[in-house]
Amino acid sequence: MKLARSLRHLTVNTCRPLQLYRAGKWLTLWVVACGVAHAQPITPLRPAKPGFHQPAAHPTPTPNQPAGGGVSFLEPSKKRSNYRPRRWMGTDETGHPIVYGLHNTEAALGTRTLPLFGQNATGLQLTGSSFVAGKLGLWDGGLVLAGHQEFGGRVRQRNTTGTLSNHATHMAGTLIAKGLSPAARGMANGASLQVWDYTDDLAEMTAAAPGLLLSVHAYGPLAGWVQNLSRPGTDPNLKWEWWGNTAVSTTEDYLFGFYTAKARDIDRLAYTNPYYLMVRSADNKRTETGPAAGTAYFLANTNAQSTASRSRNDAYDVIPAEATAKNVLTVGAADIDLSSDNEPVRLASSPYSGWGPTDDGRIKPDLLGIGTRVYSTLASGTTDYGVNTGTSMAAANVTGSLLLLQELYTRQTNGRFLRAATLRGLAIHTASRLTPDPGPDYRQGWGLLNTTAAAAVIQNLNQGHQLSEQTLPNAQTYTLSVVAQGGQPLVVTLCWTDPEGPVSPLNPISLNSRIPKIVNDLDLRVVGNGQTTLPYILNPDRPADKATRGDNSRDNVEQVCITNPVAGQTYMVKVTHKNTLRDAGQPFSVIVSGQKERACSLPARAILNRPDTTLCVGNTLTLKTDDIPGLHYEWLRDGVPTPTNDAPETTVQTSGSYALRYTDQVTGCVGVSAPVRVRLFSPQVRLSPATSLYLCSSNSSVPLSATVEAGSTLSWFRNGQLLTGVTGTSIAVAQPGIYMAKATLRNCAAQSVAVSAQPTTLGTPLLLPAEDDIQLPNGASIRLIGPVGPEFIYQWQRDRQPIAGAVDRQLLVNTPGAYRLQVTQQQCVSFSAEKTVQRSSWAGLSTLPDSLVAFDGADSTFVIYPNPTPGTLFVRYVRPGATTVNVTVYDIIGNVRKEAMPLRFRQGLFYLDMPVYDLPLGIYLLHLTDGSRSKSVRFFKE
Repeated sequence: MKLARSLRHLTVNTCRPLQLYRAGKWLTLWVVACGVAHAQPITPLRPAKPGFHQPAAHPTPTPNQPAGGGVSFLEPSKKRSNYRPRRWMGTDETGHPIVYGLHNTEAALGTRTLPLFGQNATGLQLTGSSFVAGKLGLWDGGLVLAGHQEFGGRVRQRNTTGTLSNHATHMAGTLIAKGLSPAARGMANGASLQVWDYTDDLAEMTAAAPGLLLSVHAYGPLAGWVQNLSRPGTDPNLKWEWWGNTAVSTTEDYLFGFYTAKARDIDRLAYTNPYYLMVRSADNKRTETGPAAGTAYFLANTNAQSTASRSRNDAYDVIPAEATAKNVLTVGAADIDLSSDNEPVRLASSPYSGWGPTDDGRIKPDLLGIGTRVYSTLASGTTDYGVNTGTSMAAANVTGSLLLLQELYTRQTNGRFLRAATLRGLAIHTASRLTPDPGPDYRQGWGLLNTTAAAAVIQNLNQGHQLSEQTLPNAQTYTLSVVAQGGQPLVVTLCWTDPEGPVSPLNPISLNSRIPKIVNDLDLRVVGNGQTTLPYILNPDRPADKATRGDNSRDNVEQVCITNPVAGQTYMVKVTHKNTLRDAGQPFSVIVSGQKERACSLPARAILNRPDTTLCVGNTLTLKTDDIPGLHYEWLRDGVPTPTNDAPETTVQTSGSYALRYTDQVTGCVGVSAPVRVRLFSPQVRLSPATSLYLCSSNSSVPLSATVEAGSTLSWFRNGQLLTGVTGTSIAVAQPGIYMAKATLRNCAAQSVAVSAQPTTLGTPLLLPAEDDIQLPNGASIRLIGPVGPEFIYQWQRDRQPIAGAVDRQLLVNTPGAYRLQVTQQQCVSFSAEKTVQRSSWAGLSTLPDSLVAFDGADSTFVIYPNPTPGTLFVRYVRPGATTVNVTVYDIIGNVRKEAMPLRFRQGLFYLDMPVYDLPLGIYLLHLTDGSRSKSVRFFKE
């Protein structure tokens, strides 16, 4: 029995399966994304800031309530497209203004991306953090809050000016949010993201394209009807603006479906960068229908008004400008009901999502994503989240999912990437439709993105798919032989990146012109069972009609679907072209599903009987399977190939999820074993003290303790030798040596860091300066300096009393007293000798620096400072009657280092500012001579 359920009403807050009870049994529904609103209202974790419109918890989109303008729904009864941030971008060739605005606020919902997060049996664990790191871009209308807790330094803002944007931050969360809030996990939650402002996007995209695989763009010119509530007045129905260019059409906006010069430039950019795919949102114009008939409205952003009848934007042909480019992937938003096994039972585009076709009849949108009521990051705070709706969310959802497909492909091909055309074709090829046969339409394109189905094509475990990248030369035909499996459709998709097309002149004649924009027109045919099957085509003049089959001369995607192929029948896939190919050839991609499967009957078996095991740190585990001739083996760790190459066994030393991928080299069949999850374990053992232990005397002992996990067995070692019978968590250490402990738990052992036990290095602390009695002139200070040693802790005392806060190695003294230093090394304590500091009666200098040494005699004063000195020693000497004073510097072994330097004399003071930069670090003696008198003092050069 199918249990239909609508994503408009389905609400979960984790990335886990939702279990429901029905008809006497439990049903498990894998939710298609991790960013859905709670059953209870979700609001940001902090109050909304002034000027910021806080999202409603459960907006219900209706045709009268668009997700327009890059702002979340606020009130169910009011349109909010008018809050769209606007930016002047210039004028078109007729002088009409071009103003850009954000399409909507964006999302974090995924579409069948969940199994790629590691929640399946194939070993896939994709995050966007490996081969594709740094290859994801976002262009938007403001700055991303890079400091949000979900980004972890993985956002690089390439434009540093501008204001924070909820739109950009919400989209960034949809792409890469880590999932600290599980409901907000992004599609590629380990990827890094580069962010640009869209003002100069084309130039920036051109520069960045060689380094990117994907980028998402949810903005574009304002077109058709826009409700601007910032205009004066209180009646919102009188605030409508019409943005159509009346020089081209007085009834409809020519931008809808029009292939603009910028769309051409984007196609040229894609053609010259074949691995770069740009994803565009389809806009939300279909519910912006303007005022009631006869009501006055404004013409664009002027004050001129009109009541003329204009197109209502409520049906087909409402996708504007750059989203019409041939080589971009244009994404609309899905309105979908899912069955209990996660299959769509109803699929349509959301009421606000833009419909095609383009003016020349091409299929737009290409795909649908999930864009309604999406929970993601906000810029209002680093822990803020909100719920928003629109095609922007759908575009971000699709982009992040496609990055995982690129990551999967590079894993399987040792670093190769899919061409952009291949990735675009693969997404279209595997998109979900209610049945594959009806083909595409102009409302939902080719269907809803199905990331899991696309990944299955890449993995190709049963060989039922083909994915081929080729180049078609001029006047050549490419053929591919396919044997049908039968019992399922045979689907062939052709996709290519086409050269830029011609731009129609901007005049009334070009309005809705059907002239094709295709340049290299390739053709797909499938021949078999006596008939030729043509690809799907749509009629832009009858856009509501179902797809038929015929010659497609409009699109650069063509698909053939044979609903009931004959089992075992050989079908021939043919690719040809019309006219002459530009550049003498056209690269293209072909994807095939439904070919004859070759199931792998040779199981890959790991030696373990359980899927989870614990490995002791430092040990190795061998995983192996049967060595069968003709099989190629590839060991995977967390889905990534390990260095082990083509061997039936591997050794494991690190944690991870290990699986074996094996390929039959004759049949090409591929299989993957069930994963073996390996976890590392090491008992924790920590010693205290942690690295060194000091013995205070020869007859003392010091405790050494260990902290271990409950249940551990403990052994002690000294100098590598086991201490017999010692098993407690603490021992008394009385001998020098190297001590360590080993803990054993659950058959795993771990050793502590070694602790060195040695005699204390304290001794009796020596202070500088060395003199025991120090004369301190009025206003002067002296710096006392203690010894340096491992783990020394200092406490200065004056008159045998501790000085509060004096716990550094140095002490600045300007108060008389008896000073000493207490030095502690762990449990060992020692005191220096006391130094007596007294006031001198000399007042020859009114002030002296903070650090000096002074000696006062009966009739003279001799002062040097600072001591220690880093570069210049100041010498001051006073004695009435002195005439010639010299100083000489000796090193500690008596060598003269500076000889007979005279002091200058001024106003009764002899002085010398003596450079000592050239002296090595150490202790020196300064000797002063005054005729027959002499004085000496030691100083320290630091």
